[in-house]
Amino acid sequence: MRHSVWILSICALLTNAVACTAQQQGTTGERVTLQSHPARAESTAGTPLGDGDFHVGDRITLWVNGEPTLSNTYTVRSGNTLVIPTIPEISLQGVRRSELRGLLLREISRYIKSPDIQVSTLVNVAILGAVGRPGFYSVSPDAPITDVLMTAGGPAANADLGKSQIMRDGAVVADAAKLRRLLEANSPLDESGVRSGDQIVVGQAPQHWQMVSAVLGVVSLMVTTFVVLRHR
Repeated sequence: MRHSVWILSICALLTNAVACTAQQQGTTGERVTLQSHPARAESTAGTPLGDGDFHVGDRITLWVNGEPTLSNTYTVRSGNTLVIPTIPEISLQGVRRSELRGLLLREISRYIKSPDIQVSTLVNVAILGAVGRPGFYSVSPDAPITDVLMTAGGPAANADLGKSQIMRDGAVVADAAKLRRLLEANSPLDESGVRSGDQIVVGQAPQHWQMVSAVLGVVSLMVTTFVVLRHR
């Protein structure tokens, strides 16, 4: 009778180990997402397509020679607007990246004679899942998508591109097949349709070895316990 109780207890332990291992595999990706994706001050939801290259969350670095109060990095706000100190709000609706410098030069020229300016832009994207360093990154919009992944440490050993996708506000904007084509073409973020706030989520291959290891450990314990009981 005592032997039966021991065996039943070990079986329960085996079931628990397998269940815990499966649960850990199912929650790993979610935990990374929650830790790596910071809250955004303003939502990108509702921003229509075809309204120019700029979107809420984009960052614009402006340098104006001799004007330290204007030289800074600014974030595109709700309504695709840019707020620069001492200058009225600037609308970026319908503006292409190639047009940005000319636009800012015209606006700043209203208040400063013959300004000398330099402008660059960045987009904020989350690289999550099976990569070396999951997190939120500010990258150039013309950076190839493969370079962006390498910025996050590149795909991990357990990465599965067949389960990868690009997400925006909880919706899939590029499934695994489309993302694979973008990677093969090494497309820049702009051409890939990636914008600030998007998440590039690299899928994870099932880690069956963890479950096998747990099962083998418990089976070994069962065998050892059975042998000990037989010799009592």
